[in-house]
Amino acid sequence: MQESQQTLENEQPSYWTSVGVAGLIFGIIAFAIGLVAAYAIINAEPTGGFSFTSLIGLLGCLVAAFGGMLATWHYANEYNAPITLGQGALIGLLTGICITIVTIILGQLWQLIDPDMMQQMIDASVANLEAMDMPEEQKQQFIDSTVEGMRKQGSIIYQLWTGVLAYGILNLLTGMIGAKIFGKKEADSTI
Repeated sequence: MQESQQTLENEQPSYWTSVGVAGLIFGIIAFAIGLVAAYAIINAEPTGGFSFTSLIGLLGCLVAAFGGMLATWHYANEYNAPITLGQGALIGLLTGICITIVTIILGQLWQLIDPDMMQQMIDASVANLEAMDMPEEQKQQFIDSTVEGMRKQGSIIYQLWTGVLAYGILNLLTGMIGAKIFGKKEADSTI
């Protein structure tokens, strides 16, 4: 009986609440920034060159990378439990996966509101590429590959794969940083 109580006391609480909170918050933020980026691309004048509006999407990815840090902070504060680097990495990875799932779900819901958004982005990108100063044959190949790539981006499988890779790896790193910053040292840790 006493042994089972010690086992329960030594078990750490579940990460899922912290992962869910951080994943939901940063998933909504990443989706909102991505939405702003999409409409900025749609409404931008075709310049035939690089547009800074495309960097807004990168900003969303970088902001979402801090989900792992928020999750480790939440876990450390909520449960007052020590966090190792490995646990921080796991919390960060799970948070990145959660962010990916939230952004995909919100994206699918947004297609009900604006089903033509993807086609408008493709049209705006093609118009920008057509304004480029390059040989026509090379320009057409570039346009074809861009349109094909953008159509792939609309696939849920593609979004899941790239999201888990991007958000998962970035949040794995910030989860480790969060574990180092917010993780409490165990009393019997070795030096």
